[in-house]
Amino acid sequence: MISLVALAEPRSYEEILARKYVSGRDFSITFGDSNVDQCLLVAPHGGGIEPGSSDIMRATAELGGWAFYDFAGFLRQGNREALHISSSEFDEPTLTSLVSRTAFVVAFHGASSTGEAVVYVGGRWKLGRHALVEAINTSWKEHGIHAVDATEEAAAEHIRGLEAENLTNRGRLQEGVQLEFSRGARDLLFPPSCSREARGRRSKKLKPLARSMERAIDFLRRSAAERLRQA
Repeated sequence: MISLVALAEPRSYEEILARKYVSGRDFSITFGDSNVDQCLLVAPHGGGIEPGSSDIMRATAELGGWAFYDFAGFLRQGNREALHISSSEFDEPTLTSLVSRTAFVVAFHGASSTGEAVVYVGGRWKLGRHALVEAINTSWKEHGIHAVDATEEAAAEHIRGLEAENLTNRGRLQEGVQLEFSRGARDLLFPPSCSREARGRRSKKLKPLARSMERAIDFLRRSAAERLRQA
């Protein structure tokens, strides 16, 4: 195993393989393609890369029976440095295939910029951003997490997900939704500190949050289907 000292983040999936990281040992790729033509939920930085993002995505996908993709790091330490490919460069073949088949993507990430329990909602799909922000905030008393439009927040300038190359925007609509959960939000969902052990003990707050997001995604699914019919 190579040293993680001063290791730059990989720029492609091939670079991860070139570093001798092994699927099934150092990281995993899991997916389900049921209803993938309608939408795809993605956690590209799951497991120990952006802790908690896999669990939030899967909880939402399970409720709606949505297609999903999860790239999860399992190294004992240094997952981000070793396995984090940026969303604009993410080229793992399984995801590339799934994205080409779906109407739109909802990507789940972990942001580290604030301790406040907030989710920054980005992506190029304006209707998608508004639908997720409204759904999360309508039920915030049940889960304690506040949603804001990333395109309107200076603190979220670097995580707005507006690039065409961003995996969030590579579906057939060419626009999607990116959800960036702050560390404070993830600690709330997996107390006390979103550790490896805590992620196996989901807070009761996760289900109402996932339910609110699933309802918004179902609305967006219908909107996307209508747009594609008219195209």
